[in-house]
Amino acid sequence: MQLISPITIFIAVAVVFNVLGKLLRKFVLVPKLTIMDDLPRLGMKRKDGKIAGRAVICGGSIAGLCVAAVCSQHFESVLVIEAEGSAEELGMDRAGGRQLRELPNGLKTAMPLRKRLTQYMAPHVFMPTIVLGLRKLFPTTLNTELAYFGFDFAPLTYSFNYGNRSSPEAFSPTDPRTPVTLPVMRESFESLLRRLVVRSCGNVEYLVGTVDGFVRRVGDDHKISGVAVKGHGLEAADFVIDATGAAQMSYHKWLGKAGFNPLPSSLFVQFDPHLNYSQAIYTLPKRVLSKLEAILPKGPLLGPIYANTPDYSTGERRILYLFLHEGSQLMLLSGGRGMIEEPIPRTISAFRDYVKSLHHSDATPGWIYQILDLLEAHEDECAPWHADVKPGKMAFVKYHEAQEGTLPSNWVAVGDAVIKLNPIYGQGCSKAMMDAVSLDASLRGVSSQNGIPRDFSRRYFAKAIARTQGMWNSNKANDYGWSITEPAKGETLANGASLREFGRYTLYAGCKSRDVHATFMRIGWGMVPKTDLFTPSILGRVAWQWLTN
Repeated sequence: MQLISPITIFIAVAVVFNVLGKLLRKFVLVPKLTIMDDLPRLGMKRKDGKIAGRAVICGGSIAGLCVAAVCSQHFESVLVIEAEGSAEELGMDRAGGRQLRELPNGLKTAMPLRKRLTQYMAPHVFMPTIVLGLRKLFPTTLNTELAYFGFDFAPLTYSFNYGNRSSPEAFSPTDPRTPVTLPVMRESFESLLRRLVVRSCGNVEYLVGTVDGFVRRVGDDHKISGVAVKGHGLEAADFVIDATGAAQMSYHKWLGKAGFNPLPSSLFVQFDPHLNYSQAIYTLPKRVLSKLEAILPKGPLLGPIYANTPDYSTGERRILYLFLHEGSQLMLLSGGRGMIEEPIPRTISAFRDYVKSLHHSDATPGWIYQILDLLEAHEDECAPWHADVKPGKMAFVKYHEAQEGTLPSNWVAVGDAVIKLNPIYGQGCSKAMMDAVSLDASLRGVSSQNGIPRDFSRRYFAKAIARTQGMWNSNKANDYGWSITEPAKGETLANGASLREFGRYTLYAGCKSRDVHATFMRIGWGMVPKTDLFTPSILGRVAWQWLTN
């Protein structure tokens, strides 16, 4: 009798494990950890008709507007309550004629229309997740409104510097499958999104006012019956969404005030990376823009031009980003952790010194200095203005761990109202769209005849947070790599050390391999499960970086 050779057995086992791994990824990991299985149904008409009643959304910024578009497909009527007037008479047109005021140091800064949003004037990178969501939510109006604003999508090839390492482009600019970004400023994107909702969702109404709290339904302690608005009285609600952003009003005030059981303090996690940064915005005339395009090594490029992300193991805390948005808005972003102790550059001369002083500045490409020379030569024409950002503390309300029956069944929270991420990683708006997709998928499981079930809130948070908690965990672990970070209560900076080190060596590997870099980016966008980093080819490259560094 001929025995099967060990090599044959090994190959057979490897084939079986490979097949099982692919099945596990397709039927378990992708549906649970990403939005990709739910995305095709986003924006589709419900099969059994709309749910009777009214959805009330507290907050009309990016997360609030995304879920307003979702709710318009599921409920008979939708009300968005926004504390600032931009939800009504402002905020549906392209920003123009900004009001600038002169600071004591002679620099100019813009007066934001949305004073409650610390990042309203800050640069944003609207990742492919946002684009995918917009295309599904507004299939017939998106291109028309983009043309109205003069915006267009741009390939997000993306490369970065990490310490003294430079990554290859994650995606080819000539590949039609390359993900795209929307290279616009936050204020412009919010105006575009509001215009899309107003023009596309006829059952969405707006109310400018300040929410004062919730009212519990008489005879059903597990539901909210209305939302109290200062100066307007009570707005009836059959479904309520907290989209109040970093204020996280449901946790801090509204649920307890309405008489719902208070959540234990252990469900609220907060830490402070002591981050502050500044942007200088130069509006380039056509002839200056042409000179800039001639300097860029790969020609005209919208979106991120250059990204220098500090490696915590070097002790460097400062960042350097360059963006080209809306065709002619060139932004220089500087700052970092603990920059109160060190001056943020305010002039081109100071910015040039700042770049030279960065750790491993010898790896900075020469064309960065050419751009600075160009801006200095045309400073009067470009009329620069500045905007400072102090994001404050990062916070996570672990609603998914709340005791069963604690949360109202016809209420959820989305975006920063659940998880406020460090904005330096550029994932906040993607997370808002991911929450909107998760909400859409959850509502599709609700019968229009029976209405919102008693366990809806719990099921929604289980779905949404499974997809976004990885962002919080990885961001927090990396932020804990700097000694200036103030850790969460009960934690030390040693928390998450293994995840932090794995992330660092993954970035090292990403600087050597396009495949690793592309996978890392797609995970950050919520498009593939984080377990994709544990494929043999990627894990082998990460292990090699660990062994050789």
